[in-house]
Amino acid sequence: MNRENQNEPSTVDEILRAIEEKGDTAEYIYRGESKHFEAVSSNLYRVFLERKDFNVEAEQFDIEVVQKGILEEAKKYLRRTDSDCEFLVEMQHYGGKTNLIDFTTDCFVALFFACEQFASENGRIICQRKELISPSIKEPPEPINRVVAQKSIFVRPSKGFINPNEDDVINIPANIKVPMLEHLQMAHDISTETIYNDIHGFIRYQNDHLEAYVAFYRS
Repeated sequence: MNRENQNEPSTVDEILRAIEEKGDTAEYIYRGESKHFEAVSSNLYRVFLERKDFNVEAEQFDIEVVQKGILEEAKKYLRRTDSDCEFLVEMQHYGGKTNLIDFTTDCFVALFFACEQFASENGRIICQRKELISPSIKEPPEPINRVVAQKSIFVRPSKGFINPNEDDVINIPANIKVPMLEHLQMAHDISTETIYNDIHGFIRYQNDHLEAYVAFYRS
C-alpha cells in the first residue's frame, strides 16, 4: 500500500482529526502496525507468507485446516476452556501463532501500537468498518488483563488476511512517532506500562528495567 501523498495527514493533530472524522461516519475497529507489512494478516498466515519455499496463493492452502491442527495440539498444554475461541485468544496472549488478527475498539490504543516500534519506519493505522467483516469478528470470551487494557477485539479471517479499503489506511510518519507517544501518555494515560499490564508485558520489557538499575548503580 503506497501512502506517499503530500496531502495525507502528517502531524499529530492532523492524524487525530483524520481518525475522528472516520469515526463520525460509521462504527470502526482499529489496528496499529509499526511498519507497513505486506498484508494485514494473522501471525500464523505470515509464517507461510514469509517462506520462500511455500506459495500461500496455492489453491490447496487452507489456513483454517492448519489452525485446527495447531489447536488440537495446543489443547494438551492449555487450561480447559469453553470454546475454541478462548483457546485461540489465550494462545495469542502468550505469543502463539494463530489465525487471529488483533484489533481494538480504541483508536488511541491502535495509535500506540503504530508508534511503539521501528522508530525509523513509517507505521500505519487500519480503520476497519465493522459491518464489512462482521462474520469474522470474535469478541474476547473472558477478561484477560491485557485484553481489557487494550480493548481488544479479534478478526479471524477465512484466508488469513483482510483487504482494507485504501482510504481506510492512515500513514503514521516515522518522525511523529515519538511526539504521538508523548501525546498518548499525557492526554490518555496510554503507555507501555498501561498497555502491557501483566507479567508477560514486564518480561517483554525487562531489559529496559535492568538498564535502569545498571544506570542507577553506575551513578
